[in-house]
Amino acid sequence: MYDSGKDQGHFFKLLARYNEGKASPAEAAFVERYLELLDYRDKDILKDFEQQKEQIAAKLEQQLLLSIRQKPVVRRISPIRRWVPAAAAVLLLLGGSAYYLLRQPHTHQQQQLAQHTDILPGKTGAILTLADGSEIVLDSARNGVIAVQGNTAVQLQNGTVSYDNTRTGSKMSPVAYNTISTPKGRQYQLILPDGSKVWMNAASSLTYPTTFKGRERTVHVKGEAYFEVAANAHQPFKVIVNDVTSIDVLGTNFNINAYNDEPNIRTTLLQGAVRVTYRQTSQLLKPGQEARINQQIHLVPDADVNNAVAWKDGIFAFDDADLPAVMRQLARWYNIEVSYEGKIPDATFTGEIDKSLTLSQVLEGLSTTRINYKIEGNRLIIRQ
Repeated sequence: MYDSGKDQGHFFKLLARYNEGKASPAEAAFVERYLELLDYRDKDILKDFEQQKEQIAAKLEQQLLLSIRQKPVVRRISPIRRWVPAAAAVLLLLGGSAYYLLRQPHTHQQQQLAQHTDILPGKTGAILTLADGSEIVLDSARNGVIAVQGNTAVQLQNGTVSYDNTRTGSKMSPVAYNTISTPKGRQYQLILPDGSKVWMNAASSLTYPTTFKGRERTVHVKGEAYFEVAANAHQPFKVIVNDVTSIDVLGTNFNINAYNDEPNIRTTLLQGAVRVTYRQTSQLLKPGQEARINQQIHLVPDADVNNAVAWKDGIFAFDDADLPAVMRQLARWYNIEVSYEGKIPDATFTGEIDKSLTLSQVLEGLSTTRINYKIEGNRLIIRQ
């Protein structure tokens, strides 16, 4: 039988250091994350630590008992080796779900072995297609001006593309369009000519002019992208999604998920306001809302905005996701093909997984739900 008391003891030691102001930034992040999972969102509640200690222990034990009695169809898998260095794998059962905290140090020898026997995670990189059709692989390009498009210089600085429109030249030059594409296993960030910031997830593309002229700032996106749009009431921002949906913006932060293999086009609003239009219908979104399009627009009034944008912060986030939904994300990030032998398992998943883990580390956590798999080259086979 698993001894959860050891994990409680470890957690309380970190909690004591946190309350004494002695915790490292990594330890503090770990403690705050799991206090939040326990609904201790007000940190002042822990000022009288010794009295609260028994209450927390009782809550941990209660949640453990509840999770044992319930059907284990939901798993929270949170490998957080980057937060708390330790030499053990720890299991905490909270909220009726299992949280796997893989906290094993990775030596240089282990990393070399992983390169030969495992599939490494994706990284920063993209392909920039210029107006004349020529391509620049941004993974290997050096900092500085990498291209000139009319009166605009295309600059690269530490993995981010931006545009400088201050060059002299004819104002009658035709508008040039660029496209940034992220293959599977890559993600990228760029700054548009108007100062708007865009984060692009794997297997996505964004087409845009190198300078915004006319009444609107229009860009085209496929796949998934997060936007922080520079405000300009005199020149509204418009996103055309998969050539079938449009999003009208002033100044706002929002995420678009529009992969062809996903069942819905999802627009999730964090700040500001957007209007989503599909065919002859439209929906105005407020912060915290999401529009899902599948033949028509469906409004989700209380969306999980943190889950929607977790990908850009290096996290897979699942909310009652079935196995194919999980595998679609893994396929894009690890550049693999996923196939199934026999019936697809009906397990569902809620929680977070660090995107910096290797594929085998992620699958090790998923396999606790009795999912069997094998890896053949870049092909992942899920077996009944």
